[in-house]
Amino acid sequence: MFLKNLSSGLLIVLLIGNAMAMNNFFKNVSLDNASLNINGNLRFRYEYQNNYNIKQYTNTKDNYLLERIRLNIGLKISQGLKMFVQFQDSHCIDCNLTLKDFKGKSPYVNEFEIRQAYLEWRRIKGSSFGFKIGRQQISYRDSHVFGPGSWGNVGRYTWDAIMLKYESVYFNLDAFFAKRIFYLPKRFLDKHYPYNVYALYTQIKKLPIILDIFYIFKHNHSDTTDEFGNFFPKEERHTFGFYFKGKKLLYNKDLFLSYSGLFAYQIGSKHNKNRNYANESISAYGWYVNLGLNYKFFVPQSFWLKYSYGSGDKNPDDDKTQTFDGIFSGMDKYFGRMNLFCWNNIKDYQLSYQLKDIIKNLKIIIDYHWFYLDQKNDYWYYANGKPVKDHKPPFPSSYLGREWDVFTIYDFNKHFQFQFGCCHFYPSTAIVKSGFHEKADYVIFQTFIKF
Repeated sequence: MFLKNLSSGLLIVLLIGNAMAMNNFFKNVSLDNASLNINGNLRFRYEYQNNYNIKQYTNTKDNYLLERIRLNIGLKISQGLKMFVQFQDSHCIDCNLTLKDFKGKSPYVNEFEIRQAYLEWRRIKGSSFGFKIGRQQISYRDSHVFGPGSWGNVGRYTWDAIMLKYESVYFNLDAFFAKRIFYLPKRFLDKHYPYNVYALYTQIKKLPIILDIFYIFKHNHSDTTDEFGNFFPKEERHTFGFYFKGKKLLYNKDLFLSYSGLFAYQIGSKHNKNRNYANESISAYGWYVNLGLNYKFFVPQSFWLKYSYGSGDKNPDDDKTQTFDGIFSGMDKYFGRMNLFCWNNIKDYQLSYQLKDIIKNLKIIIDYHWFYLDQKNDYWYYANGKPVKDHKPPFPSSYLGREWDVFTIYDFNKHFQFQFGCCHFYPSTAIVKSGFHEKADYVIFQTFIKF
């Protein structure tokens, strides 16, 4: 089966290679007053996991091949109206986990699906107003708010949304209502998560730094257990926050400081299933700050100090919920590439080093993390926001462990990119004294093809 699927994949690569050789025939094709653009990408990624898998930190090994193809069809009509459709087909070859190991959805498998299909019109007839309606990917800045989750084979976040847009000289404003897609691996028509999301996101202009202000309301009107056994509590969660980014020249364009950060505060109410659906008030917050020294010593390099914080619950038995909800953030590149942690009940101290063009178009990224629980009485949460039930609170210590990640990214040309990554996790006191505590490894090799 593996060889059969691999040979099919190689055939696809050859066909795509021929298509690229046709001098981008389907890009920007003129159709009277419209322009047609057809493109896409194909991704193969081999993954090796040792002493953990995507569901739990445990004594297991797995290696498999992920395949994902996306086909994009865009049609630009006169006066700025745009229609866009994206098809996706993704599979996993030789994985130990099957669809039965997941509750209705799989992070690896999403057979032929419409991932995006929207109509967008910005600055309608020269005005400041516009809209974007339909199935779409929503993301802002560095993807800490509404991240697309594109590292995953299926893609973590996609929305059916109605978005109204206002663009002026001084600020841009997006106001939208959205329902998150619950991907069904073997069914063409997906379902939605039971909650609604309402948001205002403002990007302020004419400032010496980038500054965004946002408000997000997550609303689930009743306790819901879906057909697959997933439980979603009644919840009203308001998130208020801001994001900033800037840089400061120290000498010239080859020596400067970069900085960025975000703060978000959450209030509201939520049912607690473990306390007979008691109505608990929400009071939680999360923030991060990054400081980077960028310099050119033979080749461009940068060294970063980063800190991320997501509050935890001090007392699970009282009438307050203090665990921060990650506001639909992209997780993998922020809390370790092994996806063992997320923006819930966490303190993440990180050192990062980046090296570019030691060989042309080659980039090396080295990250080192120290992970701590914010509150020992709260859970350790995986990248999907679910608590790791094998390690139950209270923990004997807040120190969870260390992780290093080394990734090499090489752009062979505008069509082909290759990545190699190697990661290692060292568990510490909180884990060692409360359950399975072996060191874990993660290795990937990825080929990304644009056509």
